[in-house]
Amino acid sequence: MPLTSIDDAAWASPWRHRRVGEKALLSGGLVLTAAAAPAWPGTLLVSAVALGALVGPARIRPATLARVMAAPLLFVTVGAASVAVRLGAAPVAADPGWQWGPVGIGPDGLRQAVALLGHGVAGALAVMVLAATTPMVDLVTWGRRWRIPDALLEIASLTYRLVWVLLATATAIRRAQTARLGDAAPLSRRLRATADAMGSVLVRAWHQSLRLEQGLAGRGYESSLTTLAPRRAASWPFVVVSTLCLVLIWLLVAWSGAHHG
Repeated sequence: MPLTSIDDAAWASPWRHRRVGEKALLSGGLVLTAAAAPAWPGTLLVSAVALGALVGPARIRPATLARVMAAPLLFVTVGAASVAVRLGAAPVAADPGWQWGPVGIGPDGLRQAVALLGHGVAGALAVMVLAATTPMVDLVTWGRRWRIPDALLEIASLTYRLVWVLLATATAIRRAQTARLGDAAPLSRRLRATADAMGSVLVRAWHQSLRLEQGLAGRGYESSLTTLAPRRAASWPFVVVSTLCLVLIWLLVAWSGAHHG
């Protein structure tokens, strides 16, 4: 599953031992570049740097990266397709594009869709630089250093733990249904079994949330549940290389714009 894959990858990555701020510098810089730079060649350069960092020094397996990127790619592709397709009669122009009844694809819409697809893919890969190399506990600890309210951090942390409990519950129910040959049942019975499974997961989620609340109250919870953060030395070569990569991308974008302009 994408959720388990990205969490396992974050714990196993050698970049897990780097400071969160260093990885946030690279990831955030790539995200801002992907959003502000032109689709060509800015998004292509951002995608190349992010992909190279993930499968290279971060050691994220390509198969794992493909699984966790499947949902963002589907979302971006649907958005780009909605931009490319137009409804209604073709405009009176030199190149009206392709038209089939009320549905058509024009050159302007197609260019905007390709640009949107490029920005979306580059931005998703840039976010994965941080998400696939940093476990949730490190992000929460880093957020506490930046004075993010403890209530927000605790809600995020507890929700994250609850998601794992629900995921384990749903997986166990699915395996039990498969062992009982539920996949071979008629469609109506499979739908009924799916509804029963959803009800069981919701009931267990409610009971688990109550247990979490009772556990916090039993430990005298008042403000925050702090965790010990390991001390990590700053890696100035990593910061310098990340900054140089971002500067190089913008130089190449500026050179490309001046060359084609």
